[in-house]
Amino acid sequence: MHHRYSLDSDGYGEIHTGYTTLDTVPASMTMSVYCRCGKIVVLDRSEMMLKLKLDKELECMECRNIRIDREIDEMNNHYLGISEEDVYSERFSPVL
Repeated sequence: MHHRYSLDSDGYGEIHTGYTTLDTVPASMTMSVYCRCGKIVVLDRSEMMLKLKLDKELECMECRNIRIDREIDEMNNHYLGISEEDVYSERFSPVL
């Protein structure tokens, strides 16, 4: 990662990482959409268009984290040799 440094007139330095924060993105470059949970998500237009081209769902951070957690669990179960039927029967079997 490349960093740029600049010195203010008072001698204190400032680091420029090349990243833009949401508060500095012009409103004309963003778009608001609803997540499936009902939350409003503000996305950069280019990011939104890329996700739509890739046929990805536009989602809020919370729904994204839940989806990723579920996918990690599914991958772990796959590599541990645990079938979906085993996971389902563990979750929904009656406690004796």
